[in-house]
Amino acid sequence: MASWTVRWAMTAIIASALLGSFGVRGAEPEAAGGQPQAAAQPAAAGERPRMQEVDPNAPPPPAGEEEAEGFQRGPGGGLAIVPAVLWWLLVVGWAATTIWAGGDDGQPQSFTSVWLPILAFPFFVVGLAAWWIPLSAVACGLTAAAWLGTFLPYAALRDRPLPPDRRVLSVQNATLAAARGLQPVLQRMGIKLDLESRSLAASLPDVDIAAVTTEGGPPPEARLAEAQALEGFTGFREFVQRCMAMRVEQAVVEIGQQGATVKQSIDGTWQPLRRMVKRRIGLKVVDEWEDASQLDADEIKGLVAVVKTLCGVSSKSGKRQGGTFVVTLQKRSIPCRVAFEKSDSGTRMRWEFQTPPPAFASLEALGFEEADAAKVRVALSLVNSLVVLSAPSREGLTTTFAQVVLSADRLLRDFVILEDESAPFREIQNVKPFRWGGTANRSPVAVLEQALLGYPTAIVVPHLTDGSLATELVKQAGEMLVIVGVQADDAVAAVENLLVLGMPRPDLAKTLQVVTGQRLIRRVCPKCAEEYAPPADLLARLKVPAREGLAFKRAAAAGCPACSGTGYLGRAAIIEQAGGPTTSKAIAASVDRATLVKAAQRDGMRRFRESGLAMVVAGITTLEELQRILKKEKG
Repeated sequence: MASWTVRWAMTAIIASALLGSFGVRGAEPEAAGGQPQAAAQPAAAGERPRMQEVDPNAPPPPAGEEEAEGFQRGPGGGLAIVPAVLWWLLVVGWAATTIWAGGDDGQPQSFTSVWLPILAFPFFVVGLAAWWIPLSAVACGLTAAAWLGTFLPYAALRDRPLPPDRRVLSVQNATLAAARGLQPVLQRMGIKLDLESRSLAASLPDVDIAAVTTEGGPPPEARLAEAQALEGFTGFREFVQRCMAMRVEQAVVEIGQQGATVKQSIDGTWQPLRRMVKRRIGLKVVDEWEDASQLDADEIKGLVAVVKTLCGVSSKSGKRQGGTFVVTLQKRSIPCRVAFEKSDSGTRMRWEFQTPPPAFASLEALGFEEADAAKVRVALSLVNSLVVLSAPSREGLTTTFAQVVLSADRLLRDFVILEDESAPFREIQNVKPFRWGGTANRSPVAVLEQALLGYPTAIVVPHLTDGSLATELVKQAGEMLVIVGVQADDAVAAVENLLVLGMPRPDLAKTLQVVTGQRLIRRVCPKCAEEYAPPADLLARLKVPAREGLAFKRAAAAGCPACSGTGYLGRAAIIEQAGGPTTSKAIAASVDRATLVKAAQRDGMRRFRESGLAMVVAGITTLEELQRILKKEKG
């Protein structure tokens, strides 16, 4: 939509410039004899006028005529310099506001098809006509009216349902927008604007809050209106904004009699809630983080009242209660589940933001080494094979499973997915879903039999927990591609879990091509990371070859706004991958875990420590983060 507006704006500017630059020239004045009268040739610059060019009987020119010439049309009909410059400024202003409206996040969806033509066409027509209107003042006035006469009504209707900090027709917001636009130019002139003295709410991302339909309750619009009327809604919205700005996955609010304490999970690690503030040190404004985890009694009372109203939660105490509301950020809908439960301190309120998982272009972008990714692709290309993906809970198994399925040839094969109706997997193109459970209470094996009636050539099961289904799937892996996901601490533990589910050892040893285990490790923030040269004794202990220019990275202590002060930004997967002839022989021979690990290593498996060290050397993560992950693995 924004690109459509840009195309119209650029077309209007170019067409106006071309048509306006070739104004229709007026007719030449004729002499008394009917012949065109030769125009008087002005004297060249720096020359005195000749005697025959001066009419002694001509009256003196009126005062101020020379100054007025800059505002009048010449004999060719084109605008003079001053009106032309003003016209171009109007064109630039119109183009900027129209392009902004095309990508306006605060614009109601119903405005899209109605307002963009209104903002574009009137100015386009009037802007072209302005070059032929006799009076320049009228031409520029009509051009300004065509611009502001459409944009101001749009802005007024757009601002009506929005809070003050998101309105475009606001002196403060308009001043900040103009200052940001002029800041690069002024900086080149040596002038620095202080744009950091803004309120916290003005520096947070724009979000929209919406209620969801509840069984037997009032409509969502009524609950939202009731929540917005409460005194604590402003604080509630700011709390949500701060969670969105800091990429919070979960938040826990421990509520006591004197107030509440907040902690949050960012990239899988728990830490107290903080906020960034601007502090002036001399003439310099710096970013600092301060603790914001403590909420007083009034703040938490207002927060709880808004959440219960928005989610339709009864105010009665007792059993565990909860509800859901939706946050819209940059046109993405993010459901937030809130649960109230009893705790030692009194009441605990849990928030879980169900942010859509990030999209990755390839297995390598997830964290797979090239050799490991190639091994997975080979297994996916086989007519019949078993591919197993594993990870502990909340360690990215869903994202990796989806990426592996997307890497398969879904356009050439008939893929089906078997899943629990109460917890369906994300939709994947060209993969037909079959679900067990539900009102019919169908078993996983019955659903598999139903899916086989369509003669699929590939079966995927994101969360395999049923023993009977596991036994049937390993049999099907002898005839077609089967991809399953299981919860396990590592690749070898995944094999052990499949055996516990009931997969026969001979069938598993025959069909298993590759099994992966993974951990999520935080990526060091690229904007504030600090480089250092690792000492020789450290490299010797890590068994990392020393080389010139080798540098490790460490997370900055204070972090930066991009990483929410954590020093880390996003996560990647460290992979250990088993599979091969030696592994298959060990599975068939019923060896113990230690022997199975050695067999997988002979087939090329690298443990989490080795894969993590490769990421440290590559500057993707830090040695401290790897140590944290390995300690969690041992724990």
